[in-house]
Amino acid sequence: MNAGNSTGNSRRSTNPLYVVRKNGVDVEEASGILELILKKTGLDKMVPMLEAFMQILFSQVQSYAVFIEVKKMFDKLFEKVIEIIFQIQQMTQVKK
Repeated sequence: MNAGNSTGNSRRSTNPLYVVRKNGVDVEEASGILELILKKTGLDKMVPMLEAFMQILFSQVQSYAVFIEVKKMFDKLFEKVIEIIFQIQQMTQVKK
């Protein structure tokens, strides 16, 4: 059973995903399809900004009412993220 896992891991390590930027000058390895798309589109630079934005919003929560409003914003944001991930999965599935 471990041999099957090690085979899958060795196959993954010998065939990684790469992101090529600036006409081949910059080449980066991506750990998965989502990271590949984020890096390819340049959205990977938005993740730290989004995290900082979330921290700022959470620091403003001083009552339950404010918490509910912040939660609504995050719910909408994550709903969009899940929708995008689903669309990416649909585009990357191999059709038989």
